[in-house]
Amino acid sequence: MYDVIVIGAGPAGSITAAAAARAGYRVLVLERYTSCRSPCAGYISRTINMELPDDSVIQSKITKMRTYLPDLSFHDFELNGLVVDRPMFDTALAQRAKEAGAEIRWDSPLTELISGGIKFRDGKTYEKAYGKLIVGADGVFSKTASLLGLQQHRFAVCAQYHLKGIKTLARTCEIFFDSDHAPGGYVWIYPTGEDCARVGLGITEGPGLKSPRAYLDEFISHSHIAGRLSGIKTEYITGALPIGGLREKLCYGNILLAGDSAGMADPITGAGINNAMLAGEIAGNTVVKALENDDLTILAQYETRINRLLGGPLKRALEKRKRLDACYTSNELLQEHLPELWVTFKEYWEINYSTGASPGTRTAPPSAEV
Repeated sequence: MYDVIVIGAGPAGSITAAAAARAGYRVLVLERYTSCRSPCAGYISRTINMELPDDSVIQSKITKMRTYLPDLSFHDFELNGLVVDRPMFDTALAQRAKEAGAEIRWDSPLTELISGGIKFRDGKTYEKAYGKLIVGADGVFSKTASLLGLQQHRFAVCAQYHLKGIKTLARTCEIFFDSDHAPGGYVWIYPTGEDCARVGLGITEGPGLKSPRAYLDEFISHSHIAGRLSGIKTEYITGALPIGGLREKLCYGNILLAGDSAGMADPITGAGINNAMLAGEIAGNTVVKALENDDLTILAQYETRINRLLGGPLKRALEKRKRLDACYTSNELLQEHLPELWVTFKEYWEINYSTGASPGTRTAPPSAEV
């Protein structure tokens, strides 16, 4: 019998598990994969007030984002962040949870929610585990959310290479908007060293579109910076991220949703790591409080705090996403309206669609990463 069962060993799940385990509660973490993996540029903003794993996971520092419009003009914006090795970063967070006392079961996907617990597959056999509280932190295709009967989030599909022997811009991440190269999304370049970078893209699905890898290969080979990207492909990974916004409800009895399973990634940028870490911290503290007081109604405080901190910005981004979708029909529309729809332009912040707040209510845009 466990006090807490966490589904998913990403940042939200591992941080939740570590908090509960440190408080002395028995915690089980189930991860469907055999190790940590993510189709992610690995950008984390330094603005997050949380302790990160040691420096070994850091690959580069980022001080600027350069955003290219379809006509190749660009806009620079100062950033203060890091690019981390995502598998190493996630593994380090999972290790923290393990050291705190959590039990982690790899290659153990959730299969059912049962009375008082869950059922999962361990290899070829099925096992049951019982727990007082369950935290679903199992990503965009969350099995937890599906078993709760929730609708699948709208998502973007992604492809990413790690390229070596290329020309990068020092401490600068680059974002390219072009409806021909990345319909519904954008191309990113995040340096991981002096001559290497993660180069990827996300697109929204639609009739007549090619695979994300086909678009990415075309960009690397035929874009205006193809010469800079002529290097060695050392890694390829695919995945998806939610762009449907924050779920209306995050608490279902003794079950909480956190991270991508709750729709906490920004619908415009795809940024999700910082929000997932924040959600893990809040979920962990709330779970501990509920267990200490033997009162499940306390879990509702998690939903209240998340909505207070993330609800407004994510609602605004979802409104912007709807407008951005309409602009991908032509590069002319994208060129004209992108400053209103991308977070590093001041025009993005001039009207708060979600709250009606006056310009300047929020002075700093969130981190942008996929």
